[in-house]
Amino acid sequence: MSNLKKGELEIDGVFIFPNCKLVDIKTKESSSKFKAITLDSHNESLRFLKAPKLGSKYFNVRLSFKNNLIWGIDLKVNDPSINQWDYEEKLSQHGEWLTEQIGYPEGILSENVFEWGKITQWYDPRSSDAGISILYFQR
Repeated sequence: MSNLKKGELEIDGVFIFPNCKLVDIKTKESSSKFKAITLDSHNESLRFLKAPKLGSKYFNVRLSFKNNLIWGIDLKVNDPSINQWDYEEKLSQHGEWLTEQIGYPEGILSENVFEWGKITQWYDPRSSDAGISILYFQR
């Protein structure tokens, strides 16, 4: 069960929470769900091969780990009806989803800071891209 205000998110049966370990996910989950990307000896990412449904929307999802602990989750709405150059519509979709998850007005703010980490909505008008970054403080 997801509770984003506590930093908990269930993604296609994978439960992510503060201080979640990469090795635990790799041993519990089928490797056919992810593409593993090793950046260096301390950093690794898992990208979901299929866009999972989170609440009412589908997302492209990447999990990032630093020193085997969850570092962040990157979400980008995956909706073929949205023009790829329409970052404002992507931002709107992200805001709707965050409002479902953490309530209003928090869901429409560009940044929310919690004890466990922070949630940031971002956009880049030059590349017409937008996303949600969930960053975990490592302790």
